This record gives sequence, structure tokens and C-alpha cells, in this order.
Amino acid sequence: MAEDKEPQAMSEDEALRDALLSKGYDSAAIANEGLTIAMRGPRSYLRTESSIPRSMFASLRDQLGWDHSDHPQYAGYIAPSPGVVEIGLVRGMGLPGFPLQISRILRNIETQCKHAMDNSWLPILQDGQIVQRIRDADDQGARIAARIHLARRDGSACIELSNCSPLIVSFIMRAQERPRFSIKLYLDNRQPREDLLEQSDEILHSFLYELNSRNGVILSPIRWPMQTDVDPPRMRAARSAVGSARFPITSISPEISALFGFATQATGNPTLAFLSYYQILEYFLFSMIRRAIIRDVRSELFDRKFDEKRDASVLKLIDIVEESLLGLEAKHLRTLLKEGVREELLKDFLENGPWNGHFSNKGPIRGVRALNAKDKTTSILDQVAERVYKLRNRIVHAKDEPRYGDSKVLMPESREADSLGPDVQLIRFLAMEVIHESQGR
Repeated sequence: MAEDKEPQAMSEDEALRDALLSKGYDSAAIANEGLTIAMRGPRSYLRTESSIPRSMFASLRDQLGWDHSDHPQYAGYIAPSPGVVEIGLVRGMGLPGFPLQISRILRNIETQCKHAMDNSWLPILQDGQIVQRIRDADDQGARIAARIHLARRDGSACIELSNCSPLIVSFIMRAQERPRFSIKLYLDNRQPREDLLEQSDEILHSFLYELNSRNGVILSPIRWPMQTDVDPPRMRAARSAVGSARFPITSISPEISALFGFATQATGNPTLAFLSYYQILEYFLFSMIRRAIIRDVRSELFDRKFDEKRDASVLKLIDIVEESLLGLEAKHLRTLLKEGVREELLKDFLENGPWNGHFSNKGPIRGVRALNAKDKTTSILDQVAERVYKLRNRIVHAKDEPRYGDSKVLMPESREADSLGPDVQLIRFLAMEVIHESQGR
């Protein structure tokens, strides 16, 4: 009998291995203890591995049979047929005592959900961060995988925080972070993929908000790597290094140096990087405007028609100052760029960078000005000022603000945010230009 079963077991193992290889993994090796999957990371030079114990093979085969696909935004999958969404999570950085936090919110949870009473609905690995300590016969502490399972009152949806399932262990290998737990969402009644996505996202973020505000547990969904051909600022800065180190001849304040360094390192948060560079522009805004005022006032004073005894001449000076100081921030930004940015270098930056049409009308960022250096009606400096200002508004202003109704809020974790790389590089260039211009004063 044993001889008859062994070839069948081997064929099942081979079928499982082939099924995983068909999903794009580099290798899938099966041994007595389990399965080891390997895949190249997002930058191809990084190879990652994950292991799944043999006890989970049957569950993994079942999950692979679902009509599942990548979640469009987060490291996980969506399976419309069973109505399941699973997403890898990471806990907030710098937060100690995670097991203790989890044990506290595990207490006194009672649910009549059919999935909570049948732990086989979605298998989880024993190896993970969601555990519960129990006492065994020898009165010694033992750790078992635990589930935080919560259901909507009408039973139409439930949510679970627990260790990863076998399927997501393989899915998240392409992500930049490797979680040991995940969130699972189940919505009753089969529905189209788009509807399942919309409803599960609302439940997911509402749950994470309450865990944060109500329970003091900070968790975030792991996101897929940004799909962009533009390297992060930190990488590009290293590649564009010029010559050897020198004793500094650039003189800037510690605040500006700290802002520039912080923005360069914020590679995982493009909106934060953009706003940090924008703060540098704001820092120099008034000094540039003041310089423009002095130039315009001096020009008026030396005009042959100026007569300090005539009120009209004095009022013209006042108008110059008031118009400059009381103007809108958008106008001030245009002045800053005209005063502090070399137009020929800006054109070279836009024309020779790896932007792949990012700044054109077909670019991925909505509600901002497209850039065209050949436009004869508006200078490229004014175009850039308008784009930067509108993009800044989309990041910092609420969507229900009437003044900015044509520019919906740009969320930090969105496809548009993932596509901000070229705009971050643009405002980084502007910040360096303004810092350079400030050295002459």
C-alpha cells in the first residue's frame, strides 16, 4: 500500500511546485520538511526565500485554486470567488511591546461568526507575531497562533488579524517588507472584483484607524514597490556625485541643511519629500521678494520722471511695495523662481531627464500644469511655478475646501503618490537652484 501511495504523493508535490513556478517564482524546492520558494526582489539583484511547512500543502493547493490576483495597491491578493482579501501588515516603527499590545486586544472577544468557529476557513502559519501564551500540563508557558476575529453585526462581513496564510507568504515576496502577520477580510455574497476592493478597503482602513485611536496599536498595510523608472533622490544623488569631497564653500543655515537631508531620505514617502523641499523654497521666499522690491524701487527712484515732491511718484513706490508684499503665494512663488532659478538649466533638466512623458498632458498626476519648454505664451519658469503650487495644494488641502475644488487631495498612499518621483526630482532641483542663488547675497 505504501508503495502505491508514494508516487501519488510525489505527483501532488510536483503539481504544487509547478503551480508556484507558473506564478513567476524563480524556484520552488520541495523536501520532506516542506517547501522553499525563491524569487528575485523588486530590483532583481535581491533574492528572497520563504518556507511553507508540509502540513500546509493541502491548504496552499486549495488557495492556489481560487481565482485570485494581486491587490492593486497593497502586498496581498484579492479572491472574488470566495470573497476574500488578504493584505500583509507591518507594525509602527519604534513601538515596543507589540506582543503585549496584541494580547490586550485579544481579551474578551466573543463572536458568533462562522469563520471564527471554523479555523480552517483560512489557514494560518504557526510561525508569526500573533500568538497567545497558554499553560501546558507541566504549567510551563507555551505559544500558539492566535486570531483576532471580528464580525459585522449582520454577518455580511468579518475581519481577522492573524499570522499569514500560506498563499500570502508567497505573494509578499515581491514586496519590500516581509510581514509575519496579515489582515484577512471576508465579504458575504459574491460580487465583482471592483466592488469587493472598494468595500474591503473601507473596512480595512476603518479597522486600522480604530486600532490606532482606540487600542493604541499602530499597523500599516505593506505596499507594492513603486513602479517608476525614476530612481529615488538618494540613489540619483549618489550616482550624480561630482569629484572628490571639499571643504564647503556653500553657506546655508542648519535648518535648510536638515530639511534637504530629510527630504532626500524620505524615499518611501514622496508627498513628504515634496513638501520638505517646498519648505526650502518657502524659507527663501521673502528674501527673494524683498530683493525684487529693492530692485524695482531703485529702478523707479532713478527714473528720469520720478519727482519726490509729487504725490503720484511717491504713491507709485508704495504701490510697488504693496503689490509685492500683499500678492498671493502663487505669485510669490513665480517671483522666487524667476529670481533664483537659471532658466537654461531648468530647460536642460526637463528635456534630458528620464521622465518618460511624466510632465506632459498624458502624465499620471492630475490637476496640475503640464510643462512645455516650447510654449511661447507662458515662460517655463511660470509653468513650473504653477505646477509646483497646484501640486502643493493637492497634498496639503482637504478635498472639501471650496477654494481648491478643482484639485482633489493627493493621498500619501495612492497611485498618484507612487508616481511623484519626477516631481520630487523637479522640486529638489529648484531647491538647489534657490540655495545656489542665495550664495551671492
